[in-house]
Amino acid sequence: MASASTAVWSAANTNLTWQASVTVKETYDSNVYLQDYEPSPLVPAAVRPFQESFVTSVTPKVGMGWRPIPEFGLSASYAPEVVLFHAEPTEDHVSHRTALNFSGKVKDIAWEQFNSFTWIDGTTEGLTFGIVDPVTGRPAGAPAIGGIPIRDRREALIYRNGFGAYHPLGPWFFRPTFASYIHDFRTTEKDPRNFPFYQNYVDRNDLNVGVDVGYAVYKEVHAVVGYRFGYQMEPPLPGSDIDYSNHYHRVIAGLEGDLTAWFKLKLGIGPAYHDFDHSTPGTFDGHQLLLYVDSSAVLTPTVLDTITLTVKQFMQPAFGAPSAYEDITYDVVWQHDICNHSGFKVGFRAYAGDWLDPVQREDWIYTASAGFDVTINKHLSAAVTYSYDWAESMIPNTEGRNFTRHLAGLSAAYKF
Repeated sequence: MASASTAVWSAANTNLTWQASVTVKETYDSNVYLQDYEPSPLVPAAVRPFQESFVTSVTPKVGMGWRPIPEFGLSASYAPEVVLFHAEPTEDHVSHRTALNFSGKVKDIAWEQFNSFTWIDGTTEGLTFGIVDPVTGRPAGAPAIGGIPIRDRREALIYRNGFGAYHPLGPWFFRPTFASYIHDFRTTEKDPRNFPFYQNYVDRNDLNVGVDVGYAVYKEVHAVVGYRFGYQMEPPLPGSDIDYSNHYHRVIAGLEGDLTAWFKLKLGIGPAYHDFDHSTPGTFDGHQLLLYVDSSAVLTPTVLDTITLTVKQFMQPAFGAPSAYEDITYDVVWQHDICNHSGFKVGFRAYAGDWLDPVQREDWIYTASAGFDVTINKHLSAAVTYSYDWAESMIPNTEGRNFTRHLAGLSAAYKF
């Protein structure tokens, strides 16, 4: 979807700016419920495979910025996205997205504190997936990695917060950080013993605090070492006392900066030690040392081309049932500007969820995408997008997790 730039009006002598825009998008979704297989007739409430629908979304946005002094400024925005599924109205929802960010610079120290809040006003009922393991007769699983697009249509409150300060001191820099993530699902929970095919959603939170220390090793490149202490929370489902809440210690080492005029690198990798609470299954190893990766590279071989590479890997509690998995992303995007008014983008992503034992689950979702956008005038822009997903489970007899999906969209954005 095209990202609408916003018109700005400045009030005299106040450093106050206002922004407003609206985006309208029409999308064809070939597989609303991410199901490629017919459900068992013994599960009559199960969703249908390859249910297609046109989807209309309208997103008005208003925002403001205010910086009365260099030491303090703020920006705020509100953007409710109204989404209508023409063939499946039970999936209609409104995502209310609000942002409130603060920033400033005191002498040489630059600081920023952001807050994002999303309220998804959607159905409170999970779906019933009726694919059966032909060997055991048990549920063969919801779509790969729990069906994230389906999850994000259901009622929930999501809050993300982060604070960071950058203090340069000669060849050194110091960067204290704090981050929080709270995901409060507002859906109906059912006892899995009585509703084995029903998709529950489990709340999860993550809070961490730490510091990074960098030292200049080459021009604009710093060697960086960081540490985080955090806590992840996950409550149990009805009828169970099992959860995977844990606290963790994470050490990160890497490089940051401009290696050349056309190559910018952010490399972060290190161990993360997770100490789980005592409510995990008896066969689960409650003390685990796992790999953490947060790295990216931006290449600009020409003034018209930008290539972005991203690799991420971290552990977090699952949202579909009490468990824990490693969240893994490999992403590459090439953006080419045809001229000042148009350009295209192509990309490929491999996204995986690799569950910790004793849960037997490893899902991969591969996504190829392309898009073209054009700026018609200073107020109006448009975009055409397409993506194709195919998901594969690495565990035998879990066909219900495999799916394919086409998304084709046309959008227009107007700035006031």
